[in-house]
Amino acid sequence: MRGFAITLDAVIALSFFLFAMLLMSGQTYQPMAPGSIYLKQLTLDTLAVLEKTGRLGRALDGNNSGVEEVLEATPKLACIQLSILDSEGNPAAVLAKNDCNETGGLDMQVVSRPVLHNGIMYVVRSESWLRKEPE
Repeated sequence: MRGFAITLDAVIALSFFLFAMLLMSGQTYQPMAPGSIYLKQLTLDTLAVLEKTGRLGRALDGNNSGVEEVLEATPKLACIQLSILDSEGNPAAVLAKNDCNETGGLDMQVVSRPVLHNGIMYVVRSESWLRKEPE
């Protein structure tokens, strides 16, 4: 009789466990896409990293690899394009994250910031948007 009670107890406990697992597996997780506040903060943070590490200055000197490395390190769902303009508005450098060509009809965040490099004032303009999900 004692073995029957232990077996029955184990079967009941296992039944509760399997029922709980069944309930949890039925729940679907649908993460919400980040909004414009997330994108704006990501853009500002990216510009701050580029500026504080000196990578913007190196890009103006012709070495774009540091900026490209930072752009590629941003989350996959975010696309960023940087334009560095001289004081007359002519582009000194234009850099973009790979595989981010589709911009039509998407919400964009645009941030501009002045940068002084070798005594010359430049304006860094960043356009960012969320990658369009495949349908």
